[in-house]
Amino acid sequence: MSIIEELLFTTVRIVAEEESGTERVGTGFFFDATVDQTRILPLIVTNKHVVQNARTGRFQLHEADDSGPQLRPLGRSFEIPLSNFESYWVGHPDASVDLCAMPFEPIQEQAEASGRRIFRRAFNESLILPESKLAELNAAEDILMVGYPIGLWDKTNNLPLIRRGVTASHPAVDFNGRPVFVIDAACFPGSSGSPVVLANIGLLYDKKLGAFGVGIRYALLGVLYAGPQMMAEGEIAVKPIPTKVMPIAQTPLMIHLGYVIKDREILTLACDIVQEAKRQGRL
Repeated sequence: MSIIEELLFTTVRIVAEEESGTERVGTGFFFDATVDQTRILPLIVTNKHVVQNARTGRFQLHEADDSGPQLRPLGRSFEIPLSNFESYWVGHPDASVDLCAMPFEPIQEQAEASGRRIFRRAFNESLILPESKLAELNAAEDILMVGYPIGLWDKTNNLPLIRRGVTASHPAVDFNGRPVFVIDAACFPGSSGSPVVLANIGLLYDKKLGAFGVGIRYALLGVLYAGPQMMAEGEIAVKPIPTKVMPIAQTPLMIHLGYVIKDREILTLACDIVQEAKRQGRL
């Protein structure tokens, strides 16, 4: 399995249901937070607005085949529901950062209780670039985004969609003074919480040397959370028309840009959850 194919197993489709019965779909991804040199705390990361006010939530997960020396996908999936869904999630310590995470343990426990093991691939701290490495990137870098735009997915195989784009602002620069950068990619509802990845394989440009080389660059750059919109106006025909009545319809349209929360905020959230778990004696 190539690193690009492994991306298909890094995300999970989140279906959150409000008290009113309204459902919304978002993207979560697996992240293994570092506890110490020998331990990790597996998490699922998404946006706060994906799980806000949700009474129940559902995850669709890959079943693992554990008959060999290594886990591999079995080719079928199963659903894990959770009640009091919002209560499982821990928000980023900065209320203005639309990021949250929950421990993977409750999901794993449910799966094991039904005799199943879960196949997943997780991001971790080693895939987050330090500021010095971010500065070595170009303003326009090829990126991949994995998720479920407008809820779309390969239901039969439980696989997300991979979108391709480019950074529209430099990943090392805080856009408008916030821990955010901008991507030029098609972003839609359902893509919220999607990991944005630098995944270059083959011919690479070295900014320092001003030359091309061959290699692999693979890193987690951040999490999609929003996108700017423009309003499209049109006329609504009202019939019959005894007088000239022309109300204007305003429709929000995405403009092929997305706002991405920077990777360092994932680390901040993960560290906060680990420290709190240690304080409570759970680690």
